[in-house]
Amino acid sequence: MNRPLESIMRKLMTTLTAAALFLSVFPRFSPAAEEYRLSLNLPIPPIHSRWHNAIKPWFDELTERSGGRIVVEPYFAEAISKQSESMDSVRNGLADFAESSFGMAIGQFPFYERVFDVVDLGRSMEQTNTILHEMERSFPQIRDEVKGVKMLFTHTLPVGMLIGTQKPVTKLSDLKGMKIAVVGGATTASRLKALGASIVNIPVIDIYMSLQQGIIDGSMVDFQLLTSRRFGDILKHVTLLPLNGGQFYCCMNQDVYDSMPEDLQKIIDDMSGEYAEKRFTEFWYQDQYSSMKKWKEEMGGRLHMLSDEDYARANEMVKPVEAEWIEQVSRNGLPGADMLKLFRELEQQHHPLWKNSEMAKYVD
Repeated sequence: MNRPLESIMRKLMTTLTAAALFLSVFPRFSPAAEEYRLSLNLPIPPIHSRWHNAIKPWFDELTERSGGRIVVEPYFAEAISKQSESMDSVRNGLADFAESSFGMAIGQFPFYERVFDVVDLGRSMEQTNTILHEMERSFPQIRDEVKGVKMLFTHTLPVGMLIGTQKPVTKLSDLKGMKIAVVGGATTASRLKALGASIVNIPVIDIYMSLQQGIIDGSMVDFQLLTSRRFGDILKHVTLLPLNGGQFYCCMNQDVYDSMPEDLQKIIDDMSGEYAEKRFTEFWYQDQYSSMKKWKEEMGGRLHMLSDEDYARANEMVKPVEAEWIEQVSRNGLPGADMLKLFRELEQQHHPLWKNSEMAKYVD
């Protein structure tokens, strides 16, 4: 071996020996051993924006903060259970985590599944997370609906489920007799019917074909549905008339959480507070507004707002449905009337009138 090469090899061996000694003396610089490989039950497919832009970053951060000691493996598209059984799959240990919608488990969550089913039709649902979390703090017994799991956080859809149609609805009377697909429960259907529409119950997966075939004239939509499911190919008009919202949760198996050392529990708790609220609030706003802009710019969509008089008239028309909401929420012993009173006060504080909202800037 020539001398230059021999010198290089000697230096390399010295460096590797020093590095090995350093790692043996300072093991904290070594990657942490995986302690928990946990499953995540998801109803959505891996291409869904909620996975890529909100759920996955949250769980990636959990793995990073734990130094690799917690690794989460996602199971998509109801691979573990039906969406309506997502929380039960965590209760019974079939899954370690689940993220899903309260609204897809009809009857299981009297409050959570319908909290936004009585929204003021004349207001933009811009701070839904704030309102839900204030309701939870004011009525802690709400959490009885989710007993048996470690509830990590809840998050909500802003703006709300609006009315998408093939023909423009620029005044309340235009809605009369229109066949509209309902996305929601009985309270939502009652409100839509009270506004004069002819309600049609169709699974979301069948709405596009029903629009193509002329079975329905429109559907309740959010802006993400218009782009991801291509409803916007047919529905060129959306009227700012929110019939309900969307409420979601992320929960964990309680026994798994209890088995963890305190430092890992603290990491999960820290990430389930303001961090989760901030991340998911940012996701929902970005998702809804970017979808709305795409629908308008690429699919030719047009956005409509009713007059102040029509919004006042619409709220009067749906007011009798409030009694139905109070009855449903009160079934598990919750003070439905008091909860509706607080909800209305919070709306006044956090939900601006449509004409004063961010969304109003995009009205045609």
